[in-house]
Amino acid sequence: MKAVPAVILLAVLAWGETPRPIAGRIRIEKTASGAVRFSPAETVVWAGGQLHWFNGTAEAHEPGVIRKDGSFVAFLDEPVAGRAASGVFSPQPRIDSAGKQVPFTLHYVCGRHREEQGDIQVIPTP
Repeated sequence: MKAVPAVILLAVLAWGETPRPIAGRIRIEKTASGAVRFSPAETVVWAGGQLHWFNGTAEAHEPGVIRKDGSFVAFLDEPVAGRAASGVFSPQPRIDSAGKQVPFTLHYVCGRHREEQGDIQVIPTP
């Protein structure tokens, strides 16, 4: 019986919290060692939320996913030019058989530099 009050208290506290803001931007940057990476490497975004990339390097980068057949699908119409920001990418919600949004993860890579990788955690819109 002690678990019930604790669950109620946690639910009340969670209900009163404001939703976390979406990530908004993923930076493509060169590390001190000279490697290029997406930062942050793991990003959380609401389903349908907006993400864009800022390329802090001199060369173009192309975020997207690799299909099971090995082909690459870019998130954006154009690669992100050096020292430029991208257009907007909005991961759409996934719906289960009951018609509810479900969280999922997109593992992405740079189409031009496959060692550059990251994850987007897509969570249901409140």
